[in-house]
Amino acid sequence: MEWVSATEAIRAIPEGSRVVLPHGAVEPTALYEAFVTEHRRFRHVALYSGLQFGSYPFLRSGLGTHFSYTTWQASAQLRPLFRAERVAFLPLRFSQIGPPFSREGRLAPQVVVIQTSPPVGETVSLGISVSIFRDLIDSAALVIAEVNARLPRTEGHALVPVDAITFAVDSDAPLGTYAPRPRTPRDDRIADLVLDLVPPRSWVQLGVGAIPDAILPRLAEIADVNLHSGMLTDGLVAFVEQARHTPRVITGEVAGTPPLYDFVGRTAAVELHPSRVTHNVFVAGRLPRFVAINSAIEVDLMGQVNGEMVDGLQVSGVGGSLDFIEAAAYAPGGLSVVALPSTTENGSRSRIVAALGAGVPATIPRVAADVVVTEFGVAPLRGRDVTERAEALIAVAHPDFRDRLADRRACGTAPQT
Repeated sequence: MEWVSATEAIRAIPEGSRVVLPHGAVEPTALYEAFVTEHRRFRHVALYSGLQFGSYPFLRSGLGTHFSYTTWQASAQLRPLFRAERVAFLPLRFSQIGPPFSREGRLAPQVVVIQTSPPVGETVSLGISVSIFRDLIDSAALVIAEVNARLPRTEGHALVPVDAITFAVDSDAPLGTYAPRPRTPRDDRIADLVLDLVPPRSWVQLGVGAIPDAILPRLAEIADVNLHSGMLTDGLVAFVEQARHTPRVITGEVAGTPPLYDFVGRTAAVELHPSRVTHNVFVAGRLPRFVAINSAIEVDLMGQVNGEMVDGLQVSGVGGSLDFIEAAAYAPGGLSVVALPSTTENGSRSRIVAALGAGVPATIPRVAADVVVTEFGVAPLRGRDVTERAEALIAVAHPDFRDRLADRRACGTAPQT
């Protein structure tokens, strides 16, 4: 590992390279600023990354002329660029990001950028974001690390040998933060209904959003719950501290505020593991009473779930929901839950729809989800025919839209038996 300046590290990226950048709360601030300054030296660099919580400063200038950008997880900040077709979307389940970016994969990277803790002995730690990066490091000839004194060393499988890193850049920048939208009474009502479905001694996975954030700390109310998830947020602290047992927590990353990062750096209860563990269907599928809890944009009357698009615009990604839902199908006593409000925030549109629109992907196919929950109740889908599914879903739609949904179904806009 050679210590260099951020500018020197960016200048070391070969022209024409495929570069994978960090995602989540470990965005490398110094390297991004250096890239903004140095981007004109490139003509054909291809950047790849997942969901970032910051402002994507490296896209400030030069996009489309000096470099391209592709993501497997869209965000609100990228929506103008998607509308203008200036960035590309890569549809990948989170468990399947690794293979195309492996040494033998179609998208084998020449460069991987990571953020690590300072070295202790012969290792650094990936800290709060292990997920795909523990394996990506092995795929690239050039590994650039922004070494951040604020990043904690964490338990699990987060350590990386110092000699796996080519260039290191010193940093003391604040870590990224994740701030969910404020919870509403409707979110809390949905959380109540979902918690009623979680049995004692279960393993639970949570997606990201206001409803999972409302559920996470309250899992301490249920006896002997453990967590196996892709990403966990600030409610993790309350869950671990308030649980009446010593829970096990397996996750690929955490995102929230500095108290969360400090907590995971000093507790052995939270283990950070790569996605080949966290999102492995067969690993999670062996966990007893595994409950997968995820959100969605809309659900149609067959039980198909759209978790990615609004009005034809990519606003999210495939993510890990299908990985965990499939694991719940294998797990003894497993259950998958899709939880969402019955309408959009202003109440103008139902999120239970007669059918997904043309061109809208079924992020979760109709054969997968077991239960759909809104603030109006629980719609069980497992073992139900399409007529029974439609009836159950209409019953948990907002009352203002139930007659319309029933009429559209009767007119043939939703599938019949």
